[in-house]
Amino acid sequence: MFPLGHVGMASLFVAPIALLLDRKRRYLPVVVLALATALLPDVDGKIPFSHHHGGPHTVLFALSASLVVGLALAFVSANVSWLARRIDGVPAFRPRAAFALGAGGALAGLGSHLFADILMIPVADNPVEPLWPASERAFALGLMTPGDPAWNWGLLAAGIGVQILVVAHVVSRIRGRVLAVQSGHSGDSNRSQ
Repeated sequence: MFPLGHVGMASLFVAPIALLLDRKRRYLPVVVLALATALLPDVDGKIPFSHHHGGPHTVLFALSASLVVGLALAFVSANVSWLARRIDGVPAFRPRAAFALGAGGALAGLGSHLFADILMIPVADNPVEPLWPASERAFALGLMTPGDPAWNWGLLAAGIGVQILVVAHVVSRIRGRVLAVQSGHSGDSNRSQ
């Protein structure tokens, strides 16, 4: 699959996570991490003695890399939270929340890449072996060819469309909370007079 299709698939995968996290306004970091990691498995073409759909296209890599991203963000959160508290508008996350955001966002991006590649027809005998090293069983659903513009652009359009709907939902919830707070404060000030 081309990068556009992988970005679209990551946008679709991260939407449910974003909806779960919108109460704490943690939507943006998770989406950014998912999109940033969506193309990471394709580094296998640049690794010596590796082939495309090799080690980075496995569940083991997705889980390990997500763990590393989560731990790195927890470390950063623990060591620079004092700076975030001093800068207005910069969200400060506790290390546990930073770990969950990092690991969840990375897992959505990496998992979406694996899923998208499993949907494809294998090209040049490079099927995805997602359970390697435990199993060398290849998975390929054969629903599309990697370079099919309809699938790549379609996934990108679907991902953007879903993200627009999620952002609209998040904004409406925030607007509802602001209106509730404002009406609650105006009621309190009327009572005190």
